[in-house]
Amino acid sequence: MRLKLLLKVFLLLVVSLPIVAADKANVVFISGGKSHGPMEHEHRAGNILLAKWLNESGLGIEATVLPDVGYPKDGSVLRNADTIVVFCSGQNGHVLNSHLEEFDKLMKQGIGLVLIHFATEVKIGEPGKKVLEWVGGYCELNWSVNPHWAPRFQDFPDHPVVNGLVPFSVHDEWYYHMRFVDGMKGVTPILSAHPPAETLVRPDGPRFGNPDVRKAVAAGEIQHVAWAYERPDGKGRGFGFTGAHNHKNWQDDNFRKVVLNAIAWTAHVEIPEEGIDSSAPDEEEILANLDDKSDWESRPAPTPTKPAVRELIVKGHPLWKSQPEGFRNLSLEEHRMKGVREMDAKASLKLLVDALYKAEGTQLQASLMNGILLGLEGRRDLEPPEGWQDLSVHLDESEDSEVRKLATQLSQIFGDESAIQRAFAVLRDSNAEIAARRTSLASLVSQQRQDLLSVLEALLDENALRLDAVRAFRVIESTRAAAILVDRFPSFDAEAQRAAVETLAGRRSHAEVLLAALEENKIPREAVPVYTARTLSDLLGESFISKYGVEEPSADKKALIEKYKQMATPQAMAMADASRGRVVKQQLCSACHKMYGEGGVIGPDLTGSNRGDLDYLLLNIIDPSFDIADSYRMVTVETTDGQVLVGTVVEEDPQKIVLNMVGMEKIIAKSDVKSRAVSDFSMMPEGLLQTLKDDEVLDLFKYFQTQEQVSLP
Repeated sequence: MRLKLLLKVFLLLVVSLPIVAADKANVVFISGGKSHGPMEHEHRAGNILLAKWLNESGLGIEATVLPDVGYPKDGSVLRNADTIVVFCSGQNGHVLNSHLEEFDKLMKQGIGLVLIHFATEVKIGEPGKKVLEWVGGYCELNWSVNPHWAPRFQDFPDHPVVNGLVPFSVHDEWYYHMRFVDGMKGVTPILSAHPPAETLVRPDGPRFGNPDVRKAVAAGEIQHVAWAYERPDGKGRGFGFTGAHNHKNWQDDNFRKVVLNAIAWTAHVEIPEEGIDSSAPDEEEILANLDDKSDWESRPAPTPTKPAVRELIVKGHPLWKSQPEGFRNLSLEEHRMKGVREMDAKASLKLLVDALYKAEGTQLQASLMNGILLGLEGRRDLEPPEGWQDLSVHLDESEDSEVRKLATQLSQIFGDESAIQRAFAVLRDSNAEIAARRTSLASLVSQQRQDLLSVLEALLDENALRLDAVRAFRVIESTRAAAILVDRFPSFDAEAQRAAVETLAGRRSHAEVLLAALEENKIPREAVPVYTARTLSDLLGESFISKYGVEEPSADKKALIEKYKQMATPQAMAMADASRGRVVKQQLCSACHKMYGEGGVIGPDLTGSNRGDLDYLLLNIIDPSFDIADSYRMVTVETTDGQVLVGTVVEEDPQKIVLNMVGMEKIIAKSDVKSRAVSDFSMMPEGLLQTLKDDEVLDLFKYFQTQEQVSLP
């Protein structure tokens, strides 16, 4: 007994030794227990890797991972920490729930705190209040959401935590729409991005969606998935990081660097200019120290007469092997969440189907189906709700073509192969209305049908659908798809060529084919616009940059771009107003540019442009002539009677030129043309932003980042 007691004391001293080292910054890691499937939420394994890299950093950091999961039984091991890292489950499973009072005393001493992934999600009430005080923000049920997506991080604040970062993208379960302290006082967003619409396709639920987050995303509000926090009066630092659902993401250099920088920063360690370097873990390292989750797969399952989804997902169930391989390969947590999503979706859809049955009049039917389609946008192969088959037969026989069209689109989403084949038939029918064919193509693209390839290739020969077809190639994960666009490139007009290059830059595999085409002169380098070249440089790295580089604007233009980038911080953009920005756009841009159907047509339509990218936006506003398509170059026509007309040519034949001028369109007979000169300059003037106040600039940027029209103030 005495020997066991001495052994316990010795082990406690071993665990505590690094924490009391006076000449080092002491970092203590607390790990949560098992909560998800293998390679997900690997709390302890992730902490061990982070501690290893910090100890090897040469920055005088002593990092210790506590040997047991959960909050330490002896809280004194935390007293001499400079910062504490918590990687654990959230909500009711959070390790801090039962220790708020004693942990708060540590925080009031100025000890730093880092919360990783699920640890950022705490209960509303006292836990949420305390985490706001300690870290400045948290993931709140029915306010925040937890989709799996791949945000593009490219604009970083002036903060030590981002030292050494370069633009990157990692697919993970990035929570967003965090609950932050009032006015975000003391908060510096570190990783921010605009979530795509597909992150909100799930029905409203505690973590799936809510009216507030939908409104924020629709208004173009940038979302923060990692943030640094300076507590008031210098009472310590905090950091929240919502990624790290997927354990393999620690193999990404930037993913590791930002977390390592943040941990060191919260411990008041000076961060090197290049950030904290670390070696990417190989497969052996990434698989080391994982939680033993074998019992999850061998756990016996009940066998009721009618097995429910919850019982089917236990891999020991006799019916498990009868499920499709893709179903069996999901983790238990994915099955659990899948079951919740399907339960919520089925309940909502059943109500809507019942409403459709009772709807009187085709206008109400169409309105209901439009609402369902909006809610299911981006979804595919869903199980049809009860009663849909009978109802769809009834709707397919409607005298209203709009009702029939909408019913077919819903049937496609519900995996109805006959509806899908009808869409293919309409798309292939060259005698069908263009609008109907375009709708069919859009629905098949949204379903990511890989058998679209042969149809798309044929559509490249049709002027009316060529652009739609070129852009649809993006969904085809095939080098043959990319090769088709390269082979057909010389036959495309300028607009289709630009769309083809943008499409080829949309996937890494396609981008590699594009690079080969550039090297073989199948596509000229000048066909790649600057903003696309920058995308390619990020996708392909040195293989593209070393051969083609990326053109840069003049020094004065670069300085202006940098000025406005520094102005458009995440905090400033969060305070901007998209509705006021719409007013600025009407005053400044609408004479030449259409957006959401509003404005002139001298310049490109901004509705479908890459305006959410601040770099793209600033380059095209500040230096409009830097990268300009031929169709938008300024043309000066002098007529035989002495008129000088300036605009862009929108149409030309042997008899006439149609010139698009500000406020009017002018038809000029070729016999009346004395001279014509094409300028290297855009019709868009420089210096537009300098005419605005700073808050007007930010409002304009905010409006440009919206995904749908906003109301006027």
